[in-house]
Amino acid sequence: MPRVRLRLRGQLADSVATGGEVFEVAEEVTLEAFLLEHGLGARHYVVMLNTTVGPDRTTVLKDGDLVTVYPQMAGG
Repeated sequence: MPRVRLRLRGQLADSVATGGEVFEVAEEVTLEAFLLEHGLGARHYVVMLNTTVGPDRTTVLKDGDLVTVYPQMAGG
């Protein structure tokens, strides 16, 4: 089974003590399904897959992938 690291940033990091965890995922699981499973499916989060900001959420996750989620911020 592929192992994927989930890293939460900003206020989201408070929900994971270490700031990140490794999860085993089923073969052929998409980024969208992974995010939904962890309560992160909302579109107002900024998502990175490895080094890509705003990846296609239909991307199938692979062993060693890093999913980073940030709360969207506004200001000015």
